[in-house]
Amino acid sequence: MKFIKSIGEKIPNFLKNKWAISFVVLFVWVLFFEDVNLFSLYNTKSKINSLDTEWAFKEKRIQQAEEKKALILINPEKYARETFWMKKSDEELFIITEEK
Repeated sequence: MKFIKSIGEKIPNFLKNKWAISFVVLFVWVLFFEDVNLFSLYNTKSKINSLDTEWAFKEKRIQQAEEKKALILINPEKYARETFWMKKSDEELFIITEEK
């Protein structure tokens, strides 16, 4: 009996209240065991962030592809000569680069 009283004296007063105990139990239950818990919210938020960055990257790639398509459609011969160094059989190709 003396042991039980010593344990009861060491417990803080707010934990002796039944409402505080039920609140703590409910809070822990919602935090860890419900379908929408803290871990699932964190995982969902991180997935949303990664998808947003992937979306921006793909939009940038689409824009670059559209610019390249427009360049090809305007002058396909110029694009082929500059990109793939294509030339006619009776001509020489000189590549001049600019120094920066």
